[in-house]
Amino acid sequence: MFSTMRSPEAAPRCVPTFEGTAPSHCCLPPSPPPPPTARMFSSVVFTLLALFVASRVMNYFKYRKQTAYLPAMHCLVSPISALGASLPTRWWNPGHQWQWKWRLTVYRDLGAETIAAVPFLFGVPVIYTSSLEVAKQIVTTKTTAFHKSRDTTEITLIWGPNIFAANGDEWKKHKRVISPAFSQETYASVWENTARVVDEMAAAEGWAGRAAVDIPVVNTLTYKAALILISTCGFGNALSWRTETAPGAAVSFADALATVASGILVRLLVPRWAYKLPIKKLQEVETAYTSLGPFMRDLIARRRREMEADGAAARDDILSLMIKASHEEKYNMSDAELMGNTFLLLSAGHDTSARTLDAALMLLALHPEIQEDVHREVTEIMPTDDDFTFANSARLVKTRSVFLEASRLFPAGFMLIRDAAEDTVLRGAGRGGADVPVPRGTRVVVDMVGLHHNPALYPDPEAFVPARWHAAHENELTMFSFGARTCPGRRFALTEGTCFLARLLRRWRVAPLTLPGEDVEAWRARVYQGRMLFNFGVGEVPVRFEARG
Repeated sequence: MFSTMRSPEAAPRCVPTFEGTAPSHCCLPPSPPPPPTARMFSSVVFTLLALFVASRVMNYFKYRKQTAYLPAMHCLVSPISALGASLPTRWWNPGHQWQWKWRLTVYRDLGAETIAAVPFLFGVPVIYTSSLEVAKQIVTTKTTAFHKSRDTTEITLIWGPNIFAANGDEWKKHKRVISPAFSQETYASVWENTARVVDEMAAAEGWAGRAAVDIPVVNTLTYKAALILISTCGFGNALSWRTETAPGAAVSFADALATVASGILVRLLVPRWAYKLPIKKLQEVETAYTSLGPFMRDLIARRRREMEADGAAARDDILSLMIKASHEEKYNMSDAELMGNTFLLLSAGHDTSARTLDAALMLLALHPEIQEDVHREVTEIMPTDDDFTFANSARLVKTRSVFLEASRLFPAGFMLIRDAAEDTVLRGAGRGGADVPVPRGTRVVVDMVGLHHNPALYPDPEAFVPARWHAAHENELTMFSFGARTCPGRRFALTEGTCFLARLLRRWRVAPLTLPGEDVEAWRARVYQGRMLFNFGVGEVPVRFEARG
């Protein structure tokens, strides 16, 4: 009744089958054992995977302890790492835009003003704070508990040592030399030249006699204006709105300045050999850097010779005043340090001013009632060109407050990064006001976007309310950092921004430049977006300038 398949070979596995039915794989050959190499490879992979998972789990608990078990964003990769910043902002990865996109929710949802970002896979943990009191402890110069590490300041060191990257006594040296360069005479020059640049802009762009002018990207105008002012007031190299390349030069001074300022990230990240490739952007950056470096070194040498010959600086630009102060102080600055500080002013100073002006113009376009209030102030205080003076500028409280409120909503310097130089404590940073121990080497960040949207500091933080700043003291202007490490160019930027807005609004009304079928609310949703790169600001802002009667 049953039949079996037989083989003279040793005993395959046989399955009985009924007679008359198909044998259908009734006997299965024995499965060969896996090769030793394959077994070993699988074992190694499994072991390495297990070790990696175990190390990540151990690191996670280590990082939680290191950040004092603060309320935390749990993420795959640290948001402050290159990998984390390059990935989009999602629930599993904060990315480089989380401070803007989550500005109203992350601290509220975690129930704290000081939180941690704890990565599972790669990167180090980071403590972030939106607390003003905690921020002051982090950036204070009264202790050596926190300092700036080179990896967080390297982007500013391309041209040389500078005040932004310095710590301790080195920082004091830079400050003693730089501070005298920012004087009342400097600010008067900034005011005068800003007014000139706004007038040149209107003339060169062909606005005369027109009822309205459409500006698809107002950022290009503010960027160029700020660049001209830095060149004129920073380097003593006066530029006009229309500049030409000198005979025999590879690139004009203005174009070289613009390319250097906009290409600083490219210069830092792209390897040197890549500049030999036929890539237009890289070749432009290379030409700008190779042209501007010798020019600046020659300029510094000429200013030093002038100083030695005349015994004093006849010029009032910042570079000349820094050289003069360097000669008079016991802390003599090298050419590299002068270059570093000058280009810090270029790359950081003009970009932050331009970005804040972009935000201010966008916000004024959205709030015509505030814009008209500012216009009334300007025309009452400065009814004629003769009245449009630096001496009268202190009375433009509402105009200056627009610039400050734009800077609050879109703080150009969006992070203040420090590392703990020693085991220390952040007082009152924990839940219920508890102290938070911070081990040596822990990275802490003042989240300037979160701080300036903190409802405990600024009620209704999303609202554009310039009146917040009408009676503000200088030490309350936290968008320029805190205490002794406040940005040395703060009044430079305030003078420039106030003058630019006042001069423009005297003759022009700013309105949204909408797309066909788009209303103002849709324009706002499209344009009111923060972008974080080297600095923080709005994206492209399309506006219409309407001539006033």
